Amino acid sequence: MSEPRFTPRQAVENRLRARGVSTEDIRIGKKILISWTENWAKDLADALGATTAPHTTFTETYWIRTIDNDQGGISVVFAPIGAPGTIMIMEDLIAFGAKEIVGVGAAGALDSNHPIGNILIPNQVEIIDEGTSSHYPDADKPIANHNLVEKLTNLIQEHGGQSAQGDWWTTDGFYREMNDQIEAYISRGILGVDMESSAMYRLAKHKGVSACNMLVVSDELWNRWNYGLNFSEFKNGVRAMHAAAVNWARL
Repeated sequence: MSEPRFTPRQAVENRLRARGVSTEDIRIGKKILISWTENWAKDLADALGATTAPHTTFTETYWIRTIDNDQGGISVVFAPIGAPGTIMIMEDLIAFGAKEIVGVGAAGALDSNHPIGNILIPNQVEIIDEGTSSHYPDADKPIANHNLVEKLTNLIQEHGGQSAQGDWWTTDGFYREMNDQIEAYISRGILGVDMESSAMYRLAKHKGVSACNMLVVSDELWNRWNYGLNFSEFKNGVRAMHAAAVNWARL
């Protein structure tokens, strides 16, 4: 069997060494919250009392904050948008002890029953429209961890959020979500679209860890494009999602 020329642990060790940091200082929690919006990641870290830990990437743009506890710790991560950068950071995190990974982000909805502000959980990714997943081959579709799906669904509802889970589409082409594709996927019952879930779930299975994303609807795609970042419904959904994330991290 072919093996990679270098491992995530080797890469991180070399990056840290170049900055005069030891791997003993890296402080990666067993529980991980990943967000692709820096302000959201800061809010989550502040709510948990997480403090700066050495970053694993080439630059300081993307960061890790960790709170130590007797259950293995919790880390909040600000990650790059899209599958390649997210998977690079996830590989680093897993190499240093991450066991459960929850994504906290936004998505486009294809189902008119779930408008802006609803919180969607990609369950099984039916449409793999990105290139990173192919580097972790698997005959099965990428799927979220069942226990995390159940826990997060319950927590979202406890905090007043409207939630749903279902089949999913992950794409690399943010500006290439084409009308004919959308219509075809709506007819297949696809719930929503993002840029990371398929690769995250595929990597999690490959590494034997748990992963699940919860994504607030920011865009309605089933008819004319409706973008709702300034809508009160979106802000309420974000609040419920963040409360669920912090609650899960503390369990």
